[in-house]
Amino acid sequence: MLLSKIKKVLLTFIVVLLTMSVSLGQQPIIVNSKIQEITVYLSGAEVRFKENVPLKRGDNTILFKGLSPSLVQNSVQIAISNNVDILSVYTQSEELLPEEVNPKFKIMKDSIITLEDQIELISNQVNAYDMEQKTLIQNQHIGGTQTGVPLADLTKAADFFRERSLKISNALTSLNKNHKLLNNLLTQKKNDLKHQLAKINLTRYSTAVVVNSKVDQSVAFLARYLVENAAWEASYDIVADEINKPVTLKYKALVYNKTDIDWHDVKLSLSTGDISLNATRPYLTAWVLNYSSSANEGLLNTIAQNVSRMDSGFFSLATTEEKAVSELNSSFEIEQQHSIRADALPHRIDLQTETLQASFEYLAVPKMEQSAFLVAKVTGWEKLNLIDGTANVYYGNSFIGESSINTRLIGDTLELSLGRDNLIVVSRTKIEDKGNTSSLGGKRNESFVYEIKLRNNRKVPISIKVQDQIPVSQEKDIIVEVADVSSANLDASSGRLQWIKNLMPGETMHYKIAFAVKYPKNRTVNIRKSRLVRTPRYRH
Repeated sequence: MLLSKIKKVLLTFIVVLLTMSVSLGQQPIIVNSKIQEITVYLSGAEVRFKENVPLKRGDNTILFKGLSPSLVQNSVQIAISNNVDILSVYTQSEELLPEEVNPKFKIMKDSIITLEDQIELISNQVNAYDMEQKTLIQNQHIGGTQTGVPLADLTKAADFFRERSLKISNALTSLNKNHKLLNNLLTQKKNDLKHQLAKINLTRYSTAVVVNSKVDQSVAFLARYLVENAAWEASYDIVADEINKPVTLKYKALVYNKTDIDWHDVKLSLSTGDISLNATRPYLTAWVLNYSSSANEGLLNTIAQNVSRMDSGFFSLATTEEKAVSELNSSFEIEQQHSIRADALPHRIDLQTETLQASFEYLAVPKMEQSAFLVAKVTGWEKLNLIDGTANVYYGNSFIGESSINTRLIGDTLELSLGRDNLIVVSRTKIEDKGNTSSLGGKRNESFVYEIKLRNNRKVPISIKVQDQIPVSQEKDIIVEVADVSSANLDASSGRLQWIKNLMPGETMHYKIAFAVKYPKNRTVNIRKSRLVRTPRYRH
């Protein structure tokens, strides 16, 4: 309530000052602001511009027009030189004409007016021909009703009526056709204008600044304000040329602008800071370490607190999601100036390229897929202040696919799958799958034997990790007996088997898995796992 009263008082004060300026012959100085610098945050942006304004001695009112409709209330700040006093600053919204927002609307309206003029001219011609045609019909009688007409005169008259009627009919046909075409074009242009108008916001903010200058002078006004509906997100290209060589990481930004104001040739910087935080001092909470696989609770609590302080307008650009960033704010100064349209589409900006050390190993899970996947283990990434984002992975000049970088869930080593390597042959063969029921004890015994075969057809040695599994019983009367796992590392709780092997060029390796499952013969145990596959259904 108090805030509302203060705003009313300020508005009254501004109106009084503007009225006084006009009465004294001092018109407000209109400045159409042009954005020069922008810092884009993960949610929102700070806009800055600088304008030199000629001031007269005494009080001056400067009106900065054309500020974004996404402006955050009470965020406008004005800075000027010390020898000028700021008496008041007030921001209010106004509705502009479409051509004031974008000159293309004047062009569209002018083309509509031109078409309407052309249609009117054609209508006038049609009306003239219609009148001439009626006149001809009304004057078909020659020489009156009593006097005969010589045959020669009658022939000439008939020729005249016929030729003139034909010309009029042909002219009307052509004019009506053009009239219809122009009408269709006019309807289309009007619909286009209506469609384009529906996509724009005609609301703009203007800031009135009242200052007192000691002398006549030109003063630089530095303005800055916050806007919603702008953001950036991280994107990466990860390029591995070949095994045992460094990996190239290309750090990119996708910048979004939906502020209804295009950014033309602006100096751009990106920040991982948070413009939505208020001025409340921070308080330390306990720094807890545990073995939980989920994100640190302290981080999540901090994010939750920050989100609760945010105005919901900050998230009107898109669906929100939580992203982990470094505790220290990072910023990127972009060297070249950029232009970003207010179309809410991602605009790619290259930030930096880094060469990172990597080790390579192969991973095979032949039970699920009989292929070997090349995995790059990248180190040194944590020094780059990366944030969560998608990554396009390339290997040997080929696009492998899209991965993601989630800085909360990875340690000091970033593992990247570089796809299948067909030169590493992997197979898994079922050697035995049989069951029998014992007459003693009423137990059913099912035995299984598998063979895994690996072969390195590359010309260099490789390191490969092979994973498989044996079933794990969760019932006391279901017994799993392991006969042979070829010296695999067995995790008893999960049943996972793992071998790590260095394969020389041309070398072949065999592993054997043998186990038996015993359970009561009057019970059913689904040992043989299956998978679901979606297939089309054709109806006759």
